[in-house]
Order: sequence, then structure tokens, then C-alpha cells
Amino acid sequence: MKLFYMKKLIIPLYLCFIVISYAQSFCIKEKEGAFIEDPYIKEYVIKSVEDAFIEAKKPLDCNSKSHKTVFLKITNLSDMPIGYSIYQRANNYILNLSIELDIGNKKYTYSQSSYYALPTGGEGDLPKRQALEDAMDRIKDMIVEDLLKNG
Repeated sequence: MKLFYMKKLIIPLYLCFIVISYAQSFCIKEKEGAFIEDPYIKEYVIKSVEDAFIEAKKPLDCNSKSHKTVFLKITNLSDMPIGYSIYQRANNYILNLSIELDIGNKKYTYSQSSYYALPTGGEGDLPKRQALEDAMDRIKDMIVEDLLKNG
């Protein structure tokens, strides 16, 4: 009886292994001249896109001979002042982030905005980084949705 259940378990596991081993793998690369010089922004955007592919169950393997290259480009990263202090200094901003993914013959463009404030200036760039992370997390969700929808 135990042998029967073992066979029922082994066959689906074997088939799952076969499917995973032959699945299309992807390699994410930045487009030439596509990134801002800030290493934190570059690293966070690349890591978020990689996480999106992993969440969508798309394997990442740049060493595979049959990988499909995904070119990543930040098309817009800007912040616009929307509020001013009583001393006429900008202290509230909207961060705009747009990225583009080239996957084979398809191009996907994603854009998001996020609010941040610098009330005293003593916070450095931490609020701006948090706004970037918020915008990129929403973009990551859209990438996962597109990858799941388009196979």
C-alpha cells in the first residue's frame, strides 16, 4: 500500500521537475546609459524587477544558453516640488518613476508617482528613498501581473 502512495507522489514530482528544468529562463540587464548614477536606485530597481520575475515563477539564469534577455531602462526619475515652507523653501515633493522592460519583441512601460516630505531637511535623502521604494513596489506588482497574464 505504501508503495502505491509513493508512486503517486513520485510521478507528479518528476513531472514538475521536468517542466521547471525546461522552462524559459530570463536574464535581466540594464540598457546602455539607462541608469541614474546613484548606486542605491540602480540596485533597488534591478532587485525589484528580479523579485517580480521570481514571484511570477519565471526563472532567472544568465548562464543558461537558452535564456531570454530582458533589457531594463529607467526612462524617468524626477521629483517636483508641490509644497513650500513659510521660508519659501520646497519641502513637499512628488517623485515620478518610469521604467521600460524590453522582453524579446515586446516593450512594457510602467510609471508611478509617490509623495514625500522634507519638513526640516535633517532627514537627508531617506524620505526620497522611501518614496522610490513605494513607487517601485507598485511597479513590481504590475510587472508580476503582466508576466502572469502574458505567460
